[in-house]
Amino acid sequence: MTDWDEIRKYRYTKGAPPPEWPEGVRAISLEGVTLLGVNPKTNKLYWDGQELATEKRLANFERRMALAVTIATVVMAGIEIGRAAGLITH
Repeated sequence: MTDWDEIRKYRYTKGAPPPEWPEGVRAISLEGVTLLGVNPKTNKLYWDGQELATEKRLANFERRMALAVTIATVVMAGIEIGRAAGLITH
């Protein structure tokens, strides 16, 4: 039988994290990895029973690029339709 209280005692490594990590972030020990879980129905990730927040969002630059590509595609489609209809001769 798994002793979850014992696993929780050693969830983090004892060593200091790398200096470039944000303040307060700690490395997970090998024992602590046992606290990670996945709900197979939703594929959501959990840490010690609490859902981890994940975002699927584009950054501002990526949104601007997607908008530019969409506009360019619509303009090119309009030009090709005009050529096919004989409205544009070049």
